[in-house]
Amino acid sequence: MPRKPHGIFCLEADWWSDFNRSSTVQPVLDLLAQGVRTEVPHVHRDVGAREELALYLSRWAQRRNAQYGILYLAFHGEPGRIYLGDLRRKSSAVTLDELAEMMGDGLSDRLVHFGSCETLRVDRRLIRRFLNRTGLVAASGFRTPVDWLDSAVFEVLLFEVMLRYSITARGTRAMRETMRKEHPAMCRRHDFRMVVRVPKKEKKEA
Repeated sequence: MPRKPHGIFCLEADWWSDFNRSSTVQPVLDLLAQGVRTEVPHVHRDVGAREELALYLSRWAQRRNAQYGILYLAFHGEPGRIYLGDLRRKSSAVTLDELAEMMGDGLSDRLVHFGSCETLRVDRRLIRRFLNRTGLVAASGFRTPVDWLDSAVFEVLLFEVMLRYSITARGTRAMRETMRKEHPAMCRRHDFRMVVRVPKKEKKEA
């Protein structure tokens, strides 16, 4: 019997200050659902304020929502942070440490993908601290500014690969290697990065 695919929980902020532009990553989720053999459950919510972000993350972290093993954060970003809206406002920025506080811990069967520019262009120790505080198995994202449409295409391919493997240390390492093997040019162009949390057992053995 084939393994049930991971669900995707997507939170997205406004991309443009122009109300006439209505870009959204929802088609990424719709296309993905049509491109695999089994249905991929997904939730998409728009986020416009810090309180909304905290609320949705706390709901996603609940055990009853464990089927949504992949958290997809579609926001503007800078090294070590995402933005809820206008990049010129300091209050719009949410750091990795703040995200960890909103999520809580015990997320040992889930991962997060940052669909944002440069969020993971930080010291690996900061990412590992984020993973250790939340218990997340892995975090992926980009270390360079990315074009909106180009990154959307990349993320369809990324999620398709993620759905092939279990969300474990071994499974996420396999995701990373498969992306590098099957889509090397796109990984290099976007400076794609996936950091896997080292389980305590492996630390002791090392």
